[in-house]
Amino acid sequence: MKRAFTLIELLVVIAIIAILAAILFPVFAQAKMSAKKSQSVSNTKQISLSVLMYAGDYDDMFVPHAYRSTGAAFPDDVRYWPVLVQPYVKNWQLHRDPVQSVNPWNIWGNSNVSWWYNWMRWQDYGYNATYLNRDPDCGSWQPMGYGLPISTTTPGSPAETVLLVTAKIAGTDAGRYTSQVVEAPATYLAPDACTWSNGGWGVGAWGDAAGDYPGNPTGTSGVAINYMKGSNASFTDGHVKYYMPSKLASGTDWIPTISNQAIHITNVSQYLWDLN
Repeated sequence: MKRAFTLIELLVVIAIIAILAAILFPVFAQAKMSAKKSQSVSNTKQISLSVLMYAGDYDDMFVPHAYRSTGAAFPDDVRYWPVLVQPYVKNWQLHRDPVQSVNPWNIWGNSNVSWWYNWMRWQDYGYNATYLNRDPDCGSWQPMGYGLPISTTTPGSPAETVLLVTAKIAGTDAGRYTSQVVEAPATYLAPDACTWSNGGWGVGAWGDAAGDYPGNPTGTSGVAINYMKGSNASFTDGHVKYYMPSKLASGTDWIPTISNQAIHITNVSQYLWDLN
């Protein structure tokens, strides 16, 4: 006599498959996130090396955050640092973080202008211009943008001075903040820093105040917190490392709920953003 599966047996098999799927799907998702994290590390590393290669060709000077000719009208004749290092990168896609795959407000478009101009200002890796290309006039927008570049020998601890970190695009349909630079923690109150907007980290910072991309206010301004609540950061010696936000804010009294105008540097020897 032929034997077939009973209804109970079929239901048991289906239940087992469902349980296995429930166990495995999160594992697959985690593996996918790990792969994207690795790709982001690679992107950060390659872009950082392009900055250092640029410096090698320009008398060991860091790339300027932005440049425009005297008297040029903003923003038409402005050139931002991603364009200046592009000859060493030769791939705009490296400026896209694999986790931040959404194209908010159709920033990158398909036209030639959208492709090269918007990529300069709205990308997923931000430059520590607060210290590496400080604005001497604090926002008056001089012809050189932030100011004159500094030498790569200036940082006292190259392995402990942030160069780039994953960035988020902040803003609304009415206007967007650029993401090619990120503000350092404690920018408002640091004696050797300058902010031209409601910068710094904390509540009210420009990266969170206007609604940010990809939609998760974190109290870290323009620094994107991804990859299991952390970010990839590169340093002026070229190495890249994953950091939790509390570690990136080492040497300060930052917490996610503090006002961006109330963050102090408490231990300058642990502060990862300045030139000491």
